[in-house]
Amino acid sequence: MGPSSGRDEKNLFGYLAREFETLAERPLGEVDSLVLACLSYYRWPGEEVRGPQGLPVRELFRAECFDEMTRGLWDPEGLVRLLTAVAASPRFRDVRVCAYVDDFDESAEKQFSACTLLLPSGGAYLSFRGTDNTVVGWKEDFNMAFETGVPSQFAAVSYLERVAPHVEGPLYLGGHSKGGNLAVCATARCSARVASRVARTFSHDGPGFTEEALSDAGWLDRAHLVSKTVPRSSVIGMLFERQEDYAVVESSTSGLMQHNPFSWVVEGVDFSYAQEIGRGASFVDKTLNEWIASMSREEREGFVDTLFSVIGAGGADTFGELGKNWQTTVPAMLRELGGLAPEERDKITRALALLVRTVMPDFELPQLPEFELPDFAALEQGRMTSLGERMAQLTNAAGTTPES
Repeated sequence: MGPSSGRDEKNLFGYLAREFETLAERPLGEVDSLVLACLSYYRWPGEEVRGPQGLPVRELFRAECFDEMTRGLWDPEGLVRLLTAVAASPRFRDVRVCAYVDDFDESAEKQFSACTLLLPSGGAYLSFRGTDNTVVGWKEDFNMAFETGVPSQFAAVSYLERVAPHVEGPLYLGGHSKGGNLAVCATARCSARVASRVARTFSHDGPGFTEEALSDAGWLDRAHLVSKTVPRSSVIGMLFERQEDYAVVESSTSGLMQHNPFSWVVEGVDFSYAQEIGRGASFVDKTLNEWIASMSREEREGFVDTLFSVIGAGGADTFGELGKNWQTTVPAMLRELGGLAPEERDKITRALALLVRTVMPDFELPQLPEFELPDFAALEQGRMTSLGERMAQLTNAAGTTPES
């Protein structure tokens, strides 16, 4: 995200700076949903936000709380800037944040957080947090590859059922990244009574579901409520066997960085849409999903456990700690990789590269082979034909140690 600001920016910040209509004057749309989805990333301070009445978002704009509210999350500076814009916006500053929950359980491999945003025009938006910077949070994401229900998905359903009776008007659900998956899951699995109140559910680059999940009667009956958006180079939102129907949004950046919602291009009051995802993204999507689909449930579980045993060898609880202490964490991880069978090591290094580039896009390893995904631009221009071409460096280097 660049340092520029102003009403002419074609992103969320520009939208918030120039659009002054209230939600009563213009109904909730796709861009509004992405704004509200991002509000679940904050670690809201105080007890009032946990109650049914909550506080207006403008009253939560507190400089002394910025560090606490964004610590351990992606792009803290961008999140502070977003909160600044939301608190000033006549469209959003009267939104009330309530029913905030933050549930982290390492032993259960669970990272769940959500808040309810009471809309001044009536109704409520239930915002589910995407994956944070914790290793546990990302392992839960990968567990979705073989489990039809991970702890956070069950928590999302329970949260919707618990909150719905205490708010009036239509219900909107949404989230970015894993939060989008949780919003869809809650919609598909909630009671018929609650589902009758759901006006729309938004998934912004949220992972897909297993074949079993999307064949469920609840999903088939409520799929029309779901609106999914992904950027052109979507990887996170295209993971797993099958996807919901989706629209493709233009982004001001490339590759995995397009997962950052602040890069999504906004024209007027809506996103700028593309006809289809880029060739690079579709190539990686096809390769990764065919790989996942070819495994049995037991093989998927074993793969995920092995992947995170390698990450766990670094001895860090968050990816931020892994990057900060790379002189000790990376050699430990490479030693763990070197102990794997060559075929297994190849698969693990591919997944590790995806994860590192997603969670730590600016992370560089001096004097070490780069952890790289395919060159999306090159793929889109037809200059590359194999995922293995770009991942070979990782595979070959997995058994090496860094230079001192």
